[in-house]
Parts: sequence; structure tokens; C-alpha cells
Amino acid sequence: MQIGRYKLGPGAIILLVLVMAGLVYAGIRQLGILDKLNPDADDSKRGGVLVGSREKLEDIALKDLPPSQVKPPERTTDNPEVTIGIWTWQTASGLIDAVGGPGKSGEHPDSCLAQAGITNTRLVVENDTSKQVQALATGQMQLVTTTGDQSAVDIAGANKLLRGNKAKVIWSGGYSFGEDCLMGPESWKRDPQLARGSVVVTAVPYCDWNVVVNWASDNQIPVNPDEQVYDPDAVNFVNATDHIEAAQKFNANARVALRNRRTGKTEQFQIDAVGTWTPGDVMAAKERPTLSYKGKEEKLQKIVSTKEYSYMMPNILFGDEDWLRQHRPYVTTLLRCIARSNERIKTDPAYFRDRVAALNALVFNMEGMGQTFWNKYFAGVTENGVPLGGSRLNNIAEVRHLFGMDGNQPINRSIFGITYTDHAKRLQQLLPDRLENYAPVEQVVDLSFIREMTDERSAGPVYQAKFEEGQNTGTVVKANYQINFASGSAKINPSEIARLTEIRNLLIRATDTKVVVEGHTDNVGDAGTNLRLSQERARSVWQWLKASDPTGINISEARLEGIEGYGPYRPLPNNQNRDETEKAANRRVVIILK
Repeated sequence: MQIGRYKLGPGAIILLVLVMAGLVYAGIRQLGILDKLNPDADDSKRGGVLVGSREKLEDIALKDLPPSQVKPPERTTDNPEVTIGIWTWQTASGLIDAVGGPGKSGEHPDSCLAQAGITNTRLVVENDTSKQVQALATGQMQLVTTTGDQSAVDIAGANKLLRGNKAKVIWSGGYSFGEDCLMGPESWKRDPQLARGSVVVTAVPYCDWNVVVNWASDNQIPVNPDEQVYDPDAVNFVNATDHIEAAQKFNANARVALRNRRTGKTEQFQIDAVGTWTPGDVMAAKERPTLSYKGKEEKLQKIVSTKEYSYMMPNILFGDEDWLRQHRPYVTTLLRCIARSNERIKTDPAYFRDRVAALNALVFNMEGMGQTFWNKYFAGVTENGVPLGGSRLNNIAEVRHLFGMDGNQPINRSIFGITYTDHAKRLQQLLPDRLENYAPVEQVVDLSFIREMTDERSAGPVYQAKFEEGQNTGTVVKANYQINFASGSAKINPSEIARLTEIRNLLIRATDTKVVVEGHTDNVGDAGTNLRLSQERARSVWQWLKASDPTGINISEARLEGIEGYGPYRPLPNNQNRDETEKAANRRVVIILK
């Protein structure tokens, strides 16, 4: 071989080839190509499930973990073979701790269940709730989980297979508290209306889809449920099988073909945002931290999550009432163990860090996500300005609060009742084929097991939002509600109760937000009088909302940032108060959540 004037011998040729191969290897490694091919590569550079530093699950040895520190309840002799379906969701942490890890509870003699005489219970991770429901109906699973907002769909599916209203909710392990989210351009935090015409990828019509639909609908932005069509005035959707694929599709930044409703033509559209949950939110934040939206480069941000919608997504446990009735001692013992494990985790962060996070890693069995990962994202952290992760567990007082037992509320006015019914109605409006009918909430809850647990106590009170300075930078919801008052009066008209109840339900779902109430009037009469009247009407609405919460926890003065009255000075856009229709539209209350 000859290069220029130099003739190379065999040894030099081999050396040159090795050098060139090394340079090529270094180049493709720098570009990250090998990371996509090598299953053992650092997953922060991959488009797959894994993110962050890799952790080998086989390095977690159960024998090396601290033993259970949960006092078991009285032993039971009711010890059936039980399989419980769960998600890769850390609201199941108390249940996982109670079982003791993978396999049957009897394989973990120190676990709360084993010490209480329950040795034949095991957990199976299945994020597809339709498969969980089928397993429940066929007896392959005895108890399954869902979310409060999704529960109407899953319970309706179970009842159809069980041939009757037999699916009964018996417990709630905790809440998604930030991880389920909408992530999109940061400008949406300043002005939600900028999301009109966007394309969001998520698993339709499940929990993260509900977060997006909640947010859009609460901001009175149209929602387009047709996944084949693009509506330039609405939030549009691209479907994914689950939260992981949603993040992968978002990160791939691929374009999708949709028929433009305005032009009638099939066009290519960018995916602008993602609805997902942990680890999907971590994947999106690390792999696509910036995006181009409507010609501008923007930072990716969590627009809204279950940190703001803090009561929309409780972890719900339900089963077949026939089986529940047959194994009442078992169920009560199980729930006592979960309650006590949750209590221990809530009062001792080191217990979660040193034991439960490792058990979660083993049970979830997600490659590369070990004890450190699940511990890090359990309470939630902020990385590069983006909040990630976030779950919280329920003590027995919080379970009672969810179902309205602490304020003796009827179940349809409880937090669960609001979540169940509001989301069922919304889904029926948008995708009626997905939910033909659903049972009233009164028919799907069996609180008798919780009522039996009168001796179970909580060390801490029911969760209350802290409203720390700067906890949410930007507007979550800004919604106009037309409220009819008698002329010159600030007294609530009985005809407006339904609309006020709608506002109340919004405030309950989004309990971790501050509230501003604005009053507005038409331009009839003296402007100064209208200015005072608008503030009185806003205050009247707030007093009604506050009185509608008998516990005084969810809608309280601590949430109120301000009551403002603007009289006729801020009419709706393009509204000139010219006729009675426009005047009526301006007699309104604006609810701002932030």
C-alpha cells in the first residue's frame, strides 16, 4: 500500500487500520449511535425506557434490606390464594411493603401480611387496566387497581364482564402528586390559550389523557377527540399504548399525518406536548429539554400535573363484591397492613429509602431503575427547573377524607365522588363509545371495611396544601363562568347552584392551587356602583364555595389570593356590551387558579 511518496509495509497497514477504526469508533460513540445499539449503555442517552444512571436489579438482595418495621394486626385464619394487580406506580408502596416484595407474602416471613397469617398473596404488575379487569372477571386476580379519574371506565368494564354492579371500591393507597402530567412549551404556563392547535401524544383515554383534557376544558379550550383529524382551534391527540411509548414518541420528534379540519387536506404535524407519568416525565425532560413551537424555540416544562390537580388521581383498589364478602377477614387484615405500612413510610423517610424503594424496584422490575431511582422520584424533585416524579401515600385519616367519611358527606359529594363522576361525564361527552354507561358512585363503593377499622389511627393529620411561595409559577386555569344575579344584587340565585357546583368541583380537583376570584358586570348603570357590586358578587361566590366544603380543608381562606371587582371595565374580548346576549356574558365571575 502506498500513501503519497510513502510505501507502507504489512505492519504499518494494520496499525493504520486500527487507528482509523478507533477514530470511527470514537466518532460514533460521541454521536450516541452505540448507545442506541448497546443495551448496557447509559440510558440517559437512549430513546428507550431507561433514564439516568443504570442500576442492576440483581444487586438488590432482600436479605440485606432492613426488615419490616410495621406492627402486624391480629392474625387471621382466612388465607386464600390472592393475586393483586398493580401498576408501576409508587402509590402502591404500602401494599408492596406489606407483601414484602416479589413472590408470595409467605416468602417474606418478616412482612406485615406474613406475620398476620396471610402467606398466599402476590402482586402482578400490569399497566393495562383492561387486562386487569379481564383477570378480575375470570378469577385470575382478586383485587385490582385503577385511578379515581379512570375508575368509572374500569369499573364499568368489570361490571359488564361480571354481569352486574359487582365491582366495589374498598380502599385508596395514595395519590399521584406531580408525576402524571402534561409537558409542553413553557409559554403555556403564561397563557394556556397558546395551546390551541397543539398536538399532544398520550395514552387515550386513560389517566394522563384525563390530565390534558381537564386542563384544556377547565381553561375552556376545545378538545378534539378524533385522533385522525387536526383542529387548529383545539387540543389534538396522538395515541400511545402507554406512558412509556408516549414519552418515546414525543422524544422522537416525528411528524404525524392528520386531516386538517380547516383545509380538508391531510398534512404533517409536529407533536408539541406529551401526557405521561414517571418515568415518562423523566425521559422527556432529559431527552427533549427544548422544542420548537410555532416557530419559536422554547424550554420544555410541566404545564400542569397532579401536583396542582392533587385530588383527581387517587390510587383505587377494587374487587368483586361476591369474593369480598366471602373473604371479609382477609380483606380487613390486608387493609390494616397497608394502612400501617403507609403510616410507617409517611413518618419515616429513611424506611422508604432503605427498604421500600428497593422492594418497589424489585416488584416493578424495570431494567436500569433500581432503589436509587425510585427513592429519588417518590416525593418528587426539580431538575433543570422541571418538577419530576411525585407520589404521596394515604394514612387512614386521608382514606376517610377521600370518601367523605370525616365530614359525613354523601359519597357523591366526596372527593372520590367528584373525581369519579366528573371524569365519567367528560369522557361520555368526548368519546361516548369508550363509556356507554356507568353506575352511580353510590353503587360502586363499599366503605364497610374502612368503617370496621375504627381502632386504626393516624400519627399525622389529613394532608393540607402548604401554598409555599413560588410553588407554581404561572397560570394553571383561567376560566370564565357566567353567573346570573338579580339586578343590583349580590345574592346567590338558586338557578346558579349547578354552575357554582361546577366551580366547586374544579377547586376540589385542583386543591393545591391558589385562587383568585374576579367579579365583572355589564355596562348598564353607574360605573362606580358596578365596580362595588362586582366585588360583592365575587365575594358572595367565594363564600358559597367555602361553605360548600364541610371539612374546611379543601376550600379554605389559605387558598384565597384575592377577590377583585372590575365592574364593566374588563369585558370579554370582542364583546362591546351592545345587546342583551353580550351584556349577560359580561355578568360573570372569573376563577383563576395558580
